[in-house]
Amino acid sequence: MPIPVAHHSLMREMNEIAVMTVVRQHAPISRRQIAEITGLTKSTVTVAVQRLFAKNILMERGTVTAGPGRPEILLGLNPNAGFLLGAAVDVANYQVLLFDLQARILDQKVMGFDPQTPAHDVLDALVQDVVLMYQHIPRDQYWGFGVSIPGIISPTGVVINAPNLKWRHVPVRDYFLNRLEAPVFVVNDAASGAVAEYYFGNAQHSDLLLYLSLGMGIGGGALIAGKLFEGVSGAGTEVGHMVIDDNGPYCRCGRRGCFEAVASLRALTERAMRIRDIWHWIDLDAIVDAFNHEEDWARQALDETLRYLEQGVTNLANIFDPDTIILGGPLSQFGPYLSDRIGSRVNRDMMSAEHRAISVRLTSFNGFTSAFGAGAMALNTAVKVRL
Repeated sequence: MPIPVAHHSLMREMNEIAVMTVVRQHAPISRRQIAEITGLTKSTVTVAVQRLFAKNILMERGTVTAGPGRPEILLGLNPNAGFLLGAAVDVANYQVLLFDLQARILDQKVMGFDPQTPAHDVLDALVQDVVLMYQHIPRDQYWGFGVSIPGIISPTGVVINAPNLKWRHVPVRDYFLNRLEAPVFVVNDAASGAVAEYYFGNAQHSDLLLYLSLGMGIGGGALIAGKLFEGVSGAGTEVGHMVIDDNGPYCRCGRRGCFEAVASLRALTERAMRIRDIWHWIDLDAIVDAFNHEEDWARQALDETLRYLEQGVTNLANIFDPDTIILGGPLSQFGPYLSDRIGSRVNRDMMSAEHRAISVRLTSFNGFTSAFGAGAMALNTAVKVRL
């Protein structure tokens, strides 16, 4: 009777994934609390926990007394049950991270390259560094690899277009599948940022998370009930090219007034140069430092940029209706001033009649958000394989 067996196996897998997810989000947690959160029976939770213990995925984290009777055993993920490899490619450098199930970095490498370097040369160097780390992981503890790219990625792992890198139709996933075991993921950098925050960061309890990468361009990533929203062709959250100002400056895509043309790091820098009446490029660190020292030119440049950011993020909030918005990328260096301004505008101008406050926060990973998220893409697949 193959159908009932398959059904039973699927239900068992789903129960174990549900238990592991709740443990990840709420640890340390007891079996009773897991049953209350998941809605599973206590006996189903007990069976799932036993199987996860047998696979070394869970571990005991002490006890707690909750009324008469024996103390309850608290559970948590075993951080050494598996290891993940994540990489992030940016315009002039790439990062590689080896980390455990609690996002603790065990090894890392950051390597710069000339922005004009051909894609295959960058990938050849990156593959070598990834393989060096991969070779030090026991095979039964290797859960997978992911790499983030700032561009549009096809469902098959081909970089369709990465304008800042000048990569078009590059089969990135194939580069790694020839040298690594599956699973291998290729993901947009902002989408991977959303994954990092959901699994390890400031949005672990979010039902609908919107992550925005605010850099030389503007990228977006959305997770709905823990699942990445990618669209039909992989361009589901290319938010940087929605038009904010019909009469605004030309964008690199050829249109006028795109979100990233008026609200990105590039736009901020160009405003700072105009206000100071200088022609040489101003480094972001210099703008942040001047802003922190309350210099008028820096405050004016940021405030002009923030008006567009507030408008764009509010538009996105009304489209997606998220419970959490995370701001990452270089502009997040402006800290609470940035998140407070955007959060205030978003919550003031949401259209939902039953609207509850949206939490607008800064990323919790600084410069490693995309690499963490790329590696974390392997979690669901890896868990299913091991269950």
